[in-house]
Amino acid sequence: MTRQNSIKLNPAWQNLCRDKEALQNYITEKLARHKPDRYLYKDPQGAVPAAVLIPLFFKHGSAHILFTKRSENLSQHKGQISFPGGGVDAADNSLKAAALRETREEVGLNEHDVRILGQTDVFLTNSDYIVTPFAGMIPHPYVYRINAAEIDRLIEVPLELLLTDSNFFIKQRKHKGYLWHIHYYTYKQDVIWGVTGFLLSNFLSIVFGLNRVTRP
Repeated sequence: MTRQNSIKLNPAWQNLCRDKEALQNYITEKLARHKPDRYLYKDPQGAVPAAVLIPLFFKHGSAHILFTKRSENLSQHKGQISFPGGGVDAADNSLKAAALRETREEVGLNEHDVRILGQTDVFLTNSDYIVTPFAGMIPHPYVYRINAAEIDRLIEVPLELLLTDSNFFIKQRKHKGYLWHIHYYTYKQDVIWGVTGFLLSNFLSIVFGLNRVTRP
């Protein structure tokens, strides 16, 4: 297990985490200048296209990221913590549209209430989904309509906590003949890991220059 050393939060990041307009502009600029990469551990032919939303919001004057805890009744990734999103439907006219539709279906967040800030990197999962994430700013407070068949509950995590290294670590794991670097984030009683952990590390590395991402 590789655990990062605990560091004090960069004062500039701390200021961004407490200024909604500044953070929106900062993320938008960083993602606009970023050329999306593709993290593929094998030929992606046949992989199912999917898209997720990385939802940011301000609560009590501080930036947070919204996660969903998946229902234990689902056939795949049950009980895991995820970003809202899912597979692309034939009716979706873009990956971004798929991320917004899936978010609405899972938590009741209207597409028009999301300000998309940009796209991060594409990632091929070991369950053969090729996932494209989009970061977006959402309102708070918000009256969510949670789809109980898919989502157990929502989790709101302060961005400042995710930017510090004290609650982040990496474990190596072999799966289907490949060596994976599994990213873990702990928050209270919850553990964010797997695909979501990697996508979170990727977002934080692109936007804030952290060096957390390793290729599978």
